[in-house]
Amino acid sequence: MGFKYLFQVFMVVFGLVGCASTQVVGVLPEGLWHDSLFDYQTARVTDNADTVFKLDESVRKHLASYDRMGYTTEGRLDLLISRLYGPSGIRLSYNSGHTTGASQTWHNQRGDCLSLTILAYAAAKSLGLSAHMQEVRVPVLLDRRDGLDYVNEHVNLFVRNDTEILINGQAIQAGGFIIDFEPQAGSRATGQWLSENAILARYYNNRATEFMAHDDRANAYAYYRAAIRLAPDYAPAFSNLAQLYASQSLLHESEQLLEHAIALDGPSYAPLRGMAQLLQIQGRDEEARHFLTLLAKRQTEDPYYWLGLGLNALHNGHPHDAVQALERAAAITSGFEEIHYNLGLAYWRDGQRDAAQKQLVALRAINNHNQGIAVLSKKLQANTPQSAVF
Repeated sequence: MGFKYLFQVFMVVFGLVGCASTQVVGVLPEGLWHDSLFDYQTARVTDNADTVFKLDESVRKHLASYDRMGYTTEGRLDLLISRLYGPSGIRLSYNSGHTTGASQTWHNQRGDCLSLTILAYAAAKSLGLSAHMQEVRVPVLLDRRDGLDYVNEHVNLFVRNDTEILINGQAIQAGGFIIDFEPQAGSRATGQWLSENAILARYYNNRATEFMAHDDRANAYAYYRAAIRLAPDYAPAFSNLAQLYASQSLLHESEQLLEHAIALDGPSYAPLRGMAQLLQIQGRDEEARHFLTLLAKRQTEDPYYWLGLGLNALHNGHPHDAVQALERAAAITSGFEEIHYNLGLAYWRDGQRDAAQKQLVALRAINNHNQGIAVLSKKLQANTPQSAVF
């Protein structure tokens, strides 16, 4: 994705009960581990919770200089935001492809969404704020390197405030808000709350993927193993380990891992796609077609799939294609603000002003405070040529 200089605080007002979710974990595949083949040593995993969540010493000392008990929640939140987002602009930039712990991320002044969320969480925790990390659904994006698909999900930080507060002149209602360094469709929604162990498992998964990209299979195996040990319900680690096994011609074991990842029913399509590819290379075309059918069905029924296609079409200047995809997304869901906003945008670019107006009405009915309302209203009222790009 390259560098993106993005940082946003989203207001979120909702009840917190029921946000956490727990998956039922099945029995792990028999003969899952092949330690001797990959020269497994526990010492290969050099990161742990202490090192990953440890703050840079300069940041830690700065935050420690404030009396957490004497400072109001509002004051501590202001301090947190000021450390992440300074008066001259964003202190930290988004950069995919490398996951780091809190201290290294601050030193680099950049990181992927997981790295930046870990840093924000560590800073919030140091200030005594009530915060948790969460995983949210966004349109599926695959990280494809050297013919391999790597899977992870999007994470951000939820910070709770029990009363209405004012930050940088913006009123934040009681309930909480989300800090997200790569805001995108769906990232403002509530998601699955993640413990430090669950985040650490995702960190291990990312590090393993980096080792895979450099053909360091021994370290990749050790880190995937560590990820699964911490979070045996985390489907992407099984899917990614399956690709490592396939690269070593462990096709039966790879198939078992993909079956397990599919059974865990994560939001990614990668296990279904990976299973179809694995069967195809073995000449098992009929079985592969079964999984391709499942993949197509799942995509057809997933609003995030159509939203992703629509956003991509908008980005590439194809508003008519965007309309078709976003109409499909709108037809299979309700109350999804980003779909209505982007569908209105697609209609506007496609010259369908009346249809765009209807999406604006729908957006107001869902959330009259949505920032996209002002944007769409301005465009609909302007006499900008239909072919304009904005």
